Formats: sequence, C-alpha cells, structure tokens
Amino acid sequence: MHSSFIQHLKNRVAERHLLLHPFYQHWNAGTLPLPVLQKYAEQYYHLEKNFPRFLSRVHADCEDASVRQVITENLYDEEYGPKNHRELWLRFGEALGNDRTAMQMSEPLPETAATIRAFDTLARESLESGIGALAAYESQMPDVAESKHAGLKKHYGITDTRGLEFFVLHSFLDKEHSESWWNILDERTNTAELRARTEEAVVGGRDALWNFLDGICRAYFPEALECTPAHAAV
Repeated sequence: MHSSFIQHLKNRVAERHLLLHPFYQHWNAGTLPLPVLQKYAEQYYHLEKNFPRFLSRVHADCEDASVRQVITENLYDEEYGPKNHRELWLRFGEALGNDRTAMQMSEPLPETAATIRAFDTLARESLESGIGALAAYESQMPDVAESKHAGLKKHYGITDTRGLEFFVLHSFLDKEHSESWWNILDERTNTAELRARTEEAVVGGRDALWNFLDGICRAYFPEALECTPAHAAV
C-alpha cells in the first residue's frame, strides 16, 4: 500500500487527468472529426518516438542498480522487436487513413515540441524528477487507452486488431509501469526537499500532456476549447 504522499501525487494527476480534457471528451462522444483525429495521430507520434529517450535519460543518470533494472524493463517494452510501440502507433495511424511516411516526416506543433522539451528537461534534473514525470505520464495511460479503444470501435469503425493493438497493450502494460514508478518514489521521497521536487515534476509532466492536447485543439479543432459536449463520458 502506498504512502499518503504517493496518494497525494495521484490526486494531483487526477486534478487534470487527460480524460477530462475537451479533446478526449469529444473523442469519447464521437464528435471529434476524423481529420482532427488523423492530425492528432500525426502529432502524438512525436511523443511516442521520444518516450524511450526520456527513459534513457533517467537510466543514464541513475546509480541505483535495482531502479535501473526497472527502467531497462520499461525501455525493452517500448523498443524491442517488430511490434515496438512506435510501430504500433504508426499502424494505428494507418488504420485512420494516414500515410506512415507523412506521419514520420510531419513537423511538431509548438505545443508538441514544448511537451517533448518539458519531459526531456525533467528527465535530466534528477532521478526523482524524471520518475515523477514518467509516473504522471504512464499512470494516465491505462484509462486513456481503454477509453480510446472503446471510442474508436464505437464511433469511428476501427475494429481491426492491427490498428487497435497499441491501445490494448497500454491498457494493461502501463498499469505495471506506473505501479513501478510509484513504488520507487515511495521508497526514495523521504525528505521534504525530495517530496517537493517530485511533486513539481509530477505536476509538470501532467500539465505538459494537457498542453499538448490544447495545442491539437488550437491548431485543428478550436471549438473544442470553447464548448465541451455535455453527454461526453469521462
């Protein structure tokens, strides 16, 4: 059982959980236009391809062998084999009608680039900061993945395994990853200074992901920021 501090961190993430964002609420309600969803897939590719680099940054500066092993296992899940997570995301994009080369060659929006910089910076600051940011990221992914999976099948007619495998995988794999991050933080945040640094990183990672979705809306679906569908499932 986690400490009250870890529960506090989880509560901070929940304050701005991605499923509360208007973009995902429109997705869940089926009111997100397909062209916007295609652009989202294009932009999120940049986060997905950089996520292993965030892990590597934290791993490189970690002196604790047991923690390095946890990071290595996570990195293996991300990078290994023909069904690595970057590849699975490209397959999802293709299921939406995107061209994979166009996704790979696309330019990140300013908010996308800022999100990547935020996680890269937090990964470099300290072990606790890096893991705090990663926890804020991966702890949200199981619920987000399940919600996306259901919305894609119900509203957008995407039912093939090839296009949905990314979400199926993350609905359970990131439960394991995030639990590992919380456990590490529970063991290491034993001073007021470490707890403050970790909370700042958790909030920073949380807000960077929220701002990424803001950027998608500003560029491709500004009305989403003005009005959230009342019947959306959160």
